[in-house]
Amino acid sequence: MDTDTINRERSLARKAIGWWQRQGRIVGDPTIGIERRPAPPDRAEALAENQVAALWRLAWTSPCGRRRSGSSSAKVPHGPMRWCA
Repeated sequence: MDTDTINRERSLARKAIGWWQRQGRIVGDPTIGIERRPAPPDRAEALAENQVAALWRLAWTSPCGRRRSGSSSAKVPHGPMRWCA
């Protein structure tokens, strides 16, 4: 299980235990001493400049994103299976 999941489950347990305590159903808190786990460092890397440029080129040349000529209301033709409007 990853750190975020463990911390989320711990938080849920603490909320439920607090509610049960306020209701008088339990006296102690079994989660005392269970510390929040630190999140691992983010190892994601930013896209390189050439990767960003490639994404922009793709967006402008795909059937759903290509430049429209003429007025801004010009329709881009697309077939029945396209998901773009």
